[in-house]
Amino acid sequence: MAMPYPFTNHLLLLLLLVVPLSQAANQSPLPLGSLPAVPTLPLLQALQTRAPGSPGWQVGPTSGQPLRYMLNLYRRAADREGRPRRSRSLGTNTIRLVQASSHGGQPWAGRWYLQALTYHMEGQPEVEHLLRATVVYLPSLSLAHSRLLCALELVMAGEASRVLLSPTAHPRHGWAEVDVTPYLVLGNSSVGSLALRHVCVRAGRAGGHDAPVAPGHPFLLLYLNDTQAGLAPPAAEPHRRRRDTGTLAHDLPNYLREQGGEKSDCSLRPFPVSFAQLGWDHWIIAPHRYNPRYCKGTCPHLLRYDFHAPNHAVVQGFVHQLVDASVPRPSCVPYRYSPISVLMIERNGGILYKEYENMIAESCTCR
Repeated sequence: MAMPYPFTNHLLLLLLLVVPLSQAANQSPLPLGSLPAVPTLPLLQALQTRAPGSPGWQVGPTSGQPLRYMLNLYRRAADREGRPRRSRSLGTNTIRLVQASSHGGQPWAGRWYLQALTYHMEGQPEVEHLLRATVVYLPSLSLAHSRLLCALELVMAGEASRVLLSPTAHPRHGWAEVDVTPYLVLGNSSVGSLALRHVCVRAGRAGGHDAPVAPGHPFLLLYLNDTQAGLAPPAAEPHRRRRDTGTLAHDLPNYLREQGGEKSDCSLRPFPVSFAQLGWDHWIIAPHRYNPRYCKGTCPHLLRYDFHAPNHAVVQGFVHQLVDASVPRPSCVPYRYSPISVLMIERNGGILYKEYENMIAESCTCR
């Protein structure tokens, strides 16, 4: 099987088992000893350090406002198979949701709700460059007899005064988003923090009464550019390859090009993987399955123009056919790839959206 990456012998990667999707439902994770040594996939190589059992793993949240928000974001950015939508407007390949740490105490004082919050960014990978940071919160929350009206104050280090933060845009589906990029500098150490105060007031008709209801904590979104998100090699100069191959193929003698009409079975084949079958579905939220596909089959003796094969492969096929049969034919390998978007819960309880480049084979060629 032609895969875009060399394979490692990491024990955790033996968890990969190709299972037809029709058999993947309602099955428990397979015991490690029963898994065959199958080729690993680039996406699983990228995800395996986040898998359960890794050092420092903690069970993350499975519901709540932050997860619902990120699921909505994911569905706007990708389809059910994880393919990024052409219309997406995220402006980056990585979005990390950081949840707040509260400072305890009784937040309610009469009609007022006051809660000090801190967001910690320790351990952010150095390859993730911060582009923008926003805090997302609900500015208004309906109760039975009243309404909570909320705002955010920035707590500056060493200063008694606080800065009232204003939303950068009109609320979307009830959510307001405040840009805090100027107040958050990670620096080279990739360590930073942000202190806020969540302030709400209960407003309603006279005589109305609602039991104190704590609004959900605002959460921090880090819009990051992961310079290593493309973990598989990109297709090498496709435009140049088409030009060179076309020139060489058309320069071959007519009687050789006529033999190029031979049919080839070099084509894409399905390779479905279910995250539930791997036991990863409690932390990989979307997509539920991954079909990277692969290329398999015999290349024709003479490569046609539409194979987009490099000149070297054209010459190799020519030598195999007419000069030395011991020279192998070119191999059937992926030619063009597409990315996949993944939504996952991190070990610290954060939620991560990430686009991985070159993870799904879209077409094949011969090399």
